[in-house]
Amino acid sequence: MGGKVVVERDGAVATVTLSNPAKKNALNLKILGELRAVLSTLAGEDTRCLILRGEGSEAFCAGYDITQIPAGGSGEAQVLLSDNPFDDMIRAIASFPSPVIAMLNGFAFGGGLEMAVACDIRIASDQAVFGMTPARLGIIYRPAGLMRFVNTIGLPATKELFYTARKVSARRALDLKLVGRVCPPEELSQVVLEMAREIAANAPLSIRGTKRILSMCMEFRGLPPGEAQEAEELIRACMDSRDLLEGKQAFLEKRKPQFRGK
Repeated sequence: MGGKVVVERDGAVATVTLSNPAKKNALNLKILGELRAVLSTLAGEDTRCLILRGEGSEAFCAGYDITQIPAGGSGEAQVLLSDNPFDDMIRAIASFPSPVIAMLNGFAFGGGLEMAVACDIRIASDQAVFGMTPARLGIIYRPAGLMRFVNTIGLPATKELFYTARKVSARRALDLKLVGRVCPPEELSQVVLEMAREIAANAPLSIRGTKRILSMCMEFRGLPPGEAQEAEELIRACMDSRDLLEGKQAFLEKRKPQFRGK
């Protein structure tokens, strides 16, 4: 597995870059582990704002490397369920004590888009494209991930995003509240850095306390505990399906999948 995570400092602002250009900054177990370790280290330092971005201008993150999503009941299939390395990474971003800005310098799909949604603020290049494509692969997205979108963009927009699996332009993403601001690609770095410096200049205890209280307020909205098992069973049924095999094969062959509901 290739790729790495790169950290740069600008005073109290840290920029974390996902570097896996051969896979359009796709996530794998190596990158997930490195990112969690980096976030843990930065949380213990005087990091008052964190910028998360992908290497280059083409992609923020293409999502989880499709070749590593298993079909069937293997242990690796936990990436699609609860308590897995991907969820650990998402929680590390969401619970980072200081604000995190997603600098969306290119397209963000699947888990890459959820990673952006886990950030506090999202600023995008007007050339960026977004999408949630589990329905094209034959996958049911995790309840925690679905609720993250509902809490951010609302239920109707979440339904549109997941049911259609459509690619969304930066301007449409702004309408859906997936991003808070859109700017020309040549201005993106400066716009994001200026906001990060502005946040870092404010009272750290005020900012961190506000973020923690907002997080606690949102924790009460989610899947009822008694229904979590049913959701897991639905996800496992999808992972054992022929449709998932077809979805993965069609993706790799760059063709439209032929799903049969089995």
